[in-house]
Amino acid sequence: MADLETFYGIVQMDRLSLWLADSRSCWSCKRLRERYRRLATVYEGRAEFCRITRESAPAVCDVLNVGEAPATFAFRSGEALDWPWPVGVPAKSEAQHRAWLDRHAA
Repeated sequence: MADLETFYGIVQMDRLSLWLADSRSCWSCKRLRERYRRLATVYEGRAEFCRITRESAPAVCDVLNVGEAPATFAFRSGEALDWPWPVGVPAKSEAQHRAWLDRHAA
């Protein structure tokens, strides 16, 4: 989905960006992708949701130091934000994701 130039351009924006590193063959990744698709609709224009895989964006995965999938990374204005559920599918409700996004999405 993204080369390094695109990645750096998006993370430098004033708007929140969430990066999901996943795998097509991962069942947990599929569950999280579905959740992020719904959230991307709700936060359209306020947050950028980006999906990458090791196959589609290996350089971006290297920069993010993706170890296992799924993994999520959050940025705004070039700064990494403290996303509370970085690896795996969190045992958190979608409402908890929304609460975090409400605090960080402008």
